[in-house]
Amino acid sequence: MRTHPIAGVSAIAFSFLLIASCDGSSSSGGNLGASGVDSSKRLTTLTDAERGQLCDWMVPKVGSYGTPATCPGPFLVYPDQAACIVDSPDETETDCLATVAQLEACVNALPACATLADVSGTPACAAVLAGC
Repeated sequence: MRTHPIAGVSAIAFSFLLIASCDGSSSSGGNLGASGVDSSKRLTTLTDAERGQLCDWMVPKVGSYGTPATCPGPFLVYPDQAACIVDSPDETETDCLATVAQLEACVNALPACATLADVSGTPACAAVLAGC
């Protein structure tokens, strides 16, 4: 996912952007991840509804919607879900091959109030940062 200008951290959309739980199947035949979005889907192929669902799962884990009360420094923060959706990778980002499962693995590996250093230093986030 793209770097959010407010937070200065990749939306590891973040996610954006990260360990799929594989606890069920979606109607498309893929596994549902911890976010409830099909874990096998590429981030660039998600609908806005799926991006919103992923944002709502991801943002409270590593940042916040609105003004942060407890997190110092740059971290994932969006004014609202709509801003997170807009910041998510779309079909025009052909270099972004990351899947929902990879984003979930990244988010799950990050501490609360993750910083850009946390994201870039977390091996589970490498696939999401590459091209997204």
